[in-house]
Amino acid sequence: MNTNLLYIPFRQSRPIDLGEELRQVIKSDYFQPPSTFEADLQLITGLRNNITGLKNEQVSLDTEGLLKDYYVYLTSIRKKFPDDCIEFGWYSTLSSFPTGPAKSRSFKIEELNIVYQLGSAYSQLALLESRHTDEGLKNACAYFQLSAGCFEYMLSIMKTESEEQTNPMSIPNDLSITTIECLKQLMLAQAQETIWQKAIGNPTLKDSVIARLSIQTSDYYSLALSNAQVSDFIKLEWINHISIKKYHFKSAANYRMSLVAQDAFQYGEQVAYLRVADDTCKEAQSYKRFVNQFVVEDFEGLTNTVANSLRVAVKENDLVYLKIVPNTRDLKPLVGTSMIKINIPQVLQENPPKDRAIFKALLPHVIIQVSQAFHERRENYIRERFHEPSQALNNMLAKFLADRGLPASIDSIQQPENLPRSIIQHSQEIVSLGGTQIIDQSIQEIVDLATESRRLIDECSGRIELVEEEEEFLKDRHSGYSISITPTKKAANDLIEKINKMSIYLDQAKSGDKVVTAKYQELKPLLDIYCGGYESLIRFVPDSSYIALDGKVSAIISDLRKALNEGSKIEENRREIIAGLEVKVRDNNILPLVLEEYKDNQDKIYDDNGNIKTRAFESLYDRNLQIFREDLKQLEASKNRQIAFENEIDMLNNRFVTEFRSGNDRSQTKRKEVLQTLENVYVKYLDVMSNLNEGSKFYIDFITKGNAVLQECDQFLFQRRLQAREIEQDIFSRLHTNDINPTVSRDIPLHAPEAKGGLLNPNQGIKFD
Repeated sequence: MNTNLLYIPFRQSRPIDLGEELRQVIKSDYFQPPSTFEADLQLITGLRNNITGLKNEQVSLDTEGLLKDYYVYLTSIRKKFPDDCIEFGWYSTLSSFPTGPAKSRSFKIEELNIVYQLGSAYSQLALLESRHTDEGLKNACAYFQLSAGCFEYMLSIMKTESEEQTNPMSIPNDLSITTIECLKQLMLAQAQETIWQKAIGNPTLKDSVIARLSIQTSDYYSLALSNAQVSDFIKLEWINHISIKKYHFKSAANYRMSLVAQDAFQYGEQVAYLRVADDTCKEAQSYKRFVNQFVVEDFEGLTNTVANSLRVAVKENDLVYLKIVPNTRDLKPLVGTSMIKINIPQVLQENPPKDRAIFKALLPHVIIQVSQAFHERRENYIRERFHEPSQALNNMLAKFLADRGLPASIDSIQQPENLPRSIIQHSQEIVSLGGTQIIDQSIQEIVDLATESRRLIDECSGRIELVEEEEEFLKDRHSGYSISITPTKKAANDLIEKINKMSIYLDQAKSGDKVVTAKYQELKPLLDIYCGGYESLIRFVPDSSYIALDGKVSAIISDLRKALNEGSKIEENRREIIAGLEVKVRDNNILPLVLEEYKDNQDKIYDDNGNIKTRAFESLYDRNLQIFREDLKQLEASKNRQIAFENEIDMLNNRFVTEFRSGNDRSQTKRKEVLQTLENVYVKYLDVMSNLNEGSKFYIDFITKGNAVLQECDQFLFQRRLQAREIEQDIFSRLHTNDINPTVSRDIPLHAPEAKGGLLNPNQGIKFD
């Protein structure tokens, strides 16, 4: 386009079969056949491929319609699909040649790219309008304001996301805030320039009005320039173009003020304004390289006009008027008048109309997410309220019996040659759970998790060190300026405390790991005997002689055996409770219940913005948990039953110890000691397994929360870099206002959250005796 204005080139993207990509997502993640949505899949594929085929300087209102349609359908899709299910790639076109592609798995980023494309389309539509008619200038101005509105909308989204602490959107580098701010200010400058052009064609407008319009145009270009110089993606040709425009309109404003002074017979002020205009033109001469010829010709025309006017004004004042020429700084400052505004397109501000929605019959992915979240919560509930208490009760029972030498003390009497049933059951249980191999694997997994945890701590510390290095670099780079910023150690104090606590918790956990590993190594030889099965155990356990018992002792042993059998029944009862839970869980699938709730309560589930309120399903979750109420009562009854059982065992065992005397039968004593050793090993085995499970949970929780701290460190680094750019912009702007020794001060707003009681609860660490 042959013009002295700039348009923003379209970004580029390769066509993708978006419909096929979504078809695969539906197939894998949803419980509905993709064929139901064939028309919608084909529609979205066509729209995506159409917008990737847009060409610069070949735009029309149809282009605007295509982009708006795709944007509306995207917003509809985003409510139905997970944000990260499709990968998109876009090339930046602001540099001298395309760069990228910047890839992202996010519908939000795709929407930003389409808003950018819409802003680009409006900038090109503006240049298609005639600049020789009032109507054309009016339309061009409107398009430039719409373009600026697109970039303003992008900035509002990006700034909101950058302040998001939990899961901020990862903005591509070429869509940085400074780059988009530059484009927004450029569009505003060109919109103001169309107003200025219309104004200079109106002979009734005063020069003072045109001067205010001119200086405001220069101010917009100045803002665009300050951002362009910081951005890594604005090419030199554009920087020079914007620079020339900035100086052109500043010079034009002072030239118009010289005419105002002349009309008021203020010939000294006339000369002063013309000198400012002439100096401004000279200052701009170094930026003419690589600039459009139309821009250069306009600027040279103004330069010649200013130079000739200055020469005549100086001569006339020196020979005729003899007025004192005031110093430049004594001239009345020029205050701009803006005649434009940012106009965000309506399509970006409204919820998509219901008649434009697609995939209407597809379940919103948030419903599936709610179902999955409820399923996980229910699994945690069952584990915490049933599995863990049940296992804890079993462990307590085994330890209780082992502490009293049971059942080894009576097994050595009643079964002097055969293996006791309890020892065989322990062996079968240990083997079924994986034996020593599963313990070795668990220990190695914990070592790997501990290594990953340490890496996370190092990554977090590295981010803080990087902030400190960049802070020192900033101060060294601008050592001639007094830069006041909050020192990193103070600014990141909360984060540093979190990282230190992470390190302390990790050291404590590793100490616990060593104790558990040492305990396991001590048990391993005997566990290997358990894992060897019946043959291994029968070789290890010595036989004993038959002992003749009197009737009273025989009766006590018989009562003890019956009581011990009751203990086995208590454990069996708990296994039945757990088995019954699995049946209930299988018969009460969460998804159909959530779907029924969604269909029956549409009016309560959506908020005013058309988004699903996940908390609206909480009552459903609470109701679902009620099916386990009877099972909780059964488990509580089992606990009470065990308490009664232990009281009975204590009484019977005390009687047995009082009445039974083994005499000097060494074989019986040896067999009893070996059987008791095996019982103790089993109890310690249960303890090691429990410790390993707790250790694994600790590290997984540590890594989850550590990653959250790492995100906070990344966010802190990002915010400091933004502030560093602002400081450099301040320095640049002060340089251009001739401030010799500015003090650039920034109390950087921190997004490093306060440490609330530390990263993790130390009680979540590995427990050991």
